[in-house]
Amino acid sequence: MKYSDMKKVAQEKGAVANLTPQFFVFDKPGAGFCGRLKGISSVSSGLSQGTYNQFLFEVDSGLLKCAFGAATDKEVAPLLHIGNVYIVEYKGKEKISGGRSVNKFSIEEIDEAAMTVGAREEPLDKKGGKR
Repeated sequence: MKYSDMKKVAQEKGAVANLTPQFFVFDKPGAGFCGRLKGISSVSSGLSQGTYNQFLFEVDSGLLKCAFGAATDKEVAPLLHIGNVYIVEYKGKEKISGGRSVNKFSIEEIDEAAMTVGAREEPLDKKGGKR
């Protein structure tokens, strides 16, 4: 089968996934999303001559990438794990010394295991066994 034919068949059957992420801009407080972390990459900044992280998330509408900023990277990046689900909300800018400001976020991890346990009809003990 030719690649052009493969493309046509795959599109007709809905057997394609768009791997091009959209960039999420944190432009106003309350902006955010919920999704599964798929990757973290370090990016060199042309403005600050430093590096920052770019995060890739899978959300209901597809893939998105975002940057939290160097300050949040230092605080939160070591705690984020690829494959886990997070709720991300932009809280706005906070002024710091020297007339500078940093972006502030609320980043929460969803405990999928607890959600599964909570969905069971019979309560479980602390070790996961039936009571």
